[in-house]
Parts: sequence; C-alpha cells; structure tokens
Amino acid sequence: MYLICFGTRPELIKLIPLIQQFKLKNIEYKTLFSGQHQNLIENFYKYIDEPDFILSDVMEHNQTLNKLASKIMLKIDVIYSSNENIDNIIIQGDTTTAYTIALTAFHRQINVIHLEAGLRTNNKYSPYPEELNRRMISQIADIHLCPTTISVENLKRENIIKNVYLVGNTVVDIYKYVFENTHPSIYIQNIIDNNSNYIVVTLHRRENRGEKIDLMWKQLNNLSSKYKFIYITHPSLPKSKEVLDKNIVLLDPLDYENMVHLISNSFGIITDSGGLQEEAVCANKRVLVCRDTTERPETIDCGLGKLIDTQITENILFLNETISNIPENPYGNNVCENILNVL
Repeated sequence: MYLICFGTRPELIKLIPLIQQFKLKNIEYKTLFSGQHQNLIENFYKYIDEPDFILSDVMEHNQTLNKLASKIMLKIDVIYSSNENIDNIIIQGDTTTAYTIALTAFHRQINVIHLEAGLRTNNKYSPYPEELNRRMISQIADIHLCPTTISVENLKRENIIKNVYLVGNTVVDIYKYVFENTHPSIYIQNIIDNNSNYIVVTLHRRENRGEKIDLMWKQLNNLSSKYKFIYITHPSLPKSKEVLDKNIVLLDPLDYENMVHLISNSFGIITDSGGLQEEAVCANKRVLVCRDTTERPETIDCGLGKLIDTQITENILFLNETISNIPENPYGNNVCENILNVL
C-alpha cells in the first residue's frame, strides 16, 4: 500500500492530481497530513477525501525545526506500528515534513518515492532549510521522480543514477485543471476587473526577513505611484500591513483557485516563492525572483524569469518586455500519467 504524505499547502496542491489518479485507477493508498498548515489545506478537501491519518498538536508558535521534526517522527511511528501493510511512502518536495517522514520510513525499511526530486541551489542556507532537506531525501529515496532534465543531471552529479525518472512537475496538471474548471470569487474578480496591468507580489522566505524585506518593501512603496501592486500578505510577516503604502492592494492569503486566476490575469509577478516560479511559466507570465539563488533555473532559462535578489527597482522594466514566443513549458505535461507509468 502507498502512503501519500503532506504537511503544507504547496505539498498538497502538487499531490492532489496524483491522489485523484490513484483513486481513479483503484490503486491502494492512504493519505497522511502532518498538521503543519491546518488552516490552509482544509479548502482542498473538496478535491480529495479528508486524510486517513492526521498528526495532531504538531504545530506550536515559534517552535524550532528540531521540535517540529521530533513530534512528526514520534507520532508517525505509531501509525507504522498499526499499519504494517504500508510498503511505499510518497513524499513531495523539500519541507521538514518531507525529510522527517523520509527518515522515519528509512528506519522502518519502507520504500521512499520522492516527487520533485533533484532540485538544487548548492547553497545549504538558501533556501533554508529546504536545500539540505531535499539533499538528504535524495540519499534516502528509492525512486526519484524528477521534474526537469536539470534535476536529473543534478542527481547524476551526486552519483544518484538508479531509479531516476524524468516525469515533469505535477504543478502543470493542477494549474491547468484549476484554471479550466474553476472561477475566482466575486471579490477577486472585482480586483481583477478594477486593476489593469497589476503585478502580483509575494515575499516571505526566511532568508529574506529583516533588512532585506525592509529594503524590498521600501522599493515597492516608491514604485507604487507608477505600478499597481497586489500584495499577498503572509502570517509570518504581519508588519507588511503597517509598512506598505496605501496605493498597494493588500490581500490575506488566498485559496489556490483565486490565486491561479489572479496570476493568470496579472501583468507579471514579483516573488521569493519556489512554487510561483513554476506557476508563472504555466501562466506564461514574467517573474522577478527576489532571491540570490534558485533551484528552478528552468524559469530563468526559458526567458520568463529573472533572478534579482532584492533589486526590484533596477529590474522592474523586465516585466514590461514583450513575450514574443511562448516558450515550451520546461516542467512538462501529462505529469501524473508519467508518474503512474513509472510506478
């Protein structure tokens, strides 16, 4: 039996189309939610059944990553003990949930299938802790499902060549499905209709907090007289609501359907997110990546992205450049079908 595991909103988003295919094909599986993003994932239960297993009382304000990991390890061990027919674990990406569960599966000699394998920045503190999480998962995983040719080559350089498969990124499947089968809320539709040529902004990474985020907020304020910014706030940075100019439209975190339609109707994107670098390509939008490294160079290489660290003002005109030829999506297509063929 497969145990499909997730703990955060981005993990679940990318696993939804795969879970749907498992159910459609009558493949035996169960799901586990580690409890990290409790309030952010409940909206997605309309696409999949509620999880078979939920780890309770995992999150605690300002707890260390060590404490979070230790809680997950102890609680999932109880599940293994009472479900001995679990012989494959599927994890997605590079979160603390993904790495911790991979380690627990290794301790139990359970096969680990890593979805979105092989991403690298080669800087263990950028992004933190994700870069080292995914490197350690690669040492544990039995099957590596890679999103791009670059990720396959990254693993090859680390002498990981067995059971490595190029399948694409499931973000392609879920983005296409949501865009074609849902509509934005009336509130978001009004924002889309009443703000022409708006730019979607999300900034939240740990390594950008402090002086870097203050610098970027200052630049957005200065530019807001010329550009219309739709800024998605983040719970870890409540100060944004006090600092950002009144010309900037501030939105609380959106559900995925609204986010997809907001992106698809935008003029461009400014972000330090990993997933948005992929979604920008799915939407054929230019994106300024506010990081000093990226594990998704495909977005840069296809011409839609630019790596800028904190230098928004110097690079804002990149978003104005015309996209003459729509690039082929480097993140693939029919990804879940490819994954099922491998499994």
